[in-house]
Amino acid sequence: MRRGSVVSMSLGSRSLYPFVLAAMCERPREERARVRVLDFPAGDGALSFALAAAGFDVVGADLFPETFGSGRTAAGLESKAGAAALFERMARCRLPGWLVERAFGGEVPARTDVPCVAADLEAGEGSWPAPGLEGLFDVVVCVEGIEHVVDRHRTLRNLRRLLRPGGRLLLTTPNLLSLRARLASCFAGQRAFKSFIDEHTSVWGRSDDGRRIYHGHAFLINYFQLRYSLHHCGLRIERLWPSNWSPSSLMLAPMVPLVWLAHRASERSARRAFVRGQARGTIDAGARPPFDEIRRHVLSPEMLFNATMIVEASAR
Repeated sequence: MRRGSVVSMSLGSRSLYPFVLAAMCERPREERARVRVLDFPAGDGALSFALAAAGFDVVGADLFPETFGSGRTAAGLESKAGAAALFERMARCRLPGWLVERAFGGEVPARTDVPCVAADLEAGEGSWPAPGLEGLFDVVVCVEGIEHVVDRHRTLRNLRRLLRPGGRLLLTTPNLLSLRARLASCFAGQRAFKSFIDEHTSVWGRSDDGRRIYHGHAFLINYFQLRYSLHHCGLRIERLWPSNWSPSSLMLAPMVPLVWLAHRASERSARRAFVRGQARGTIDAGARPPFDEIRRHVLSPEMLFNATMIVEASAR
């Protein structure tokens, strides 16, 4: 994805969905029909419908499947509306012309014939609510889901079980290592100065019977924690995708040298611990030091200036 394209999308909309759509549609259009995608959590179906119209074989899954498709009705568009128009209305964004062409090959009819199953990101090993889906997907897309779950290791193991060997997980979560988030954490202890976590306002939804709870951003994690969890759940980060730029982070760009110095100081300490661990036999002698990769990610423009982290990980 070209840097100029990212900037144009950030200026046109603060929505995350165009960036996820752009990342998925890097795949050639002629190959997409053979790529089976699970959109989990699918929400109202905005991304599921767009990916289906782009040519992917899509299944949606959500803790509240009754909301799937509700955004189409709220959008107030006819069923014969174009895919780009429906996506823009449902996702509350504006797609640049180059992305409409890349994703859909121009204006094409919307696709809303996407199945959606009831599923829980935190389901136990023996109670997966969508039996028969294990190992069937080439890509699992998890947009803004991991920060809402109590047990992220269980969630990531569930997502890993859905993937074929070598399949990809495309996961997004609020970026706690952007310059804006670092400053807010330092002074307010929160991701942003307008964020606040408590037991009342951080519950965003409940089912009628009270058994299903939609937690808000109560379980936010940063890159280091996510990388650790992915590694221990059979997944490996392959790349970071660009997302929506944070204007506040851009204004804080003079802080970058300080961030670089702080990271290198903590990295030196971690390197010494790694060497000691190998000498004592607590770390495998053939283990590859992760520090260069971590530094490349943590000090990248995507991490320092983007409001959201978009991670692509492969199933091992």
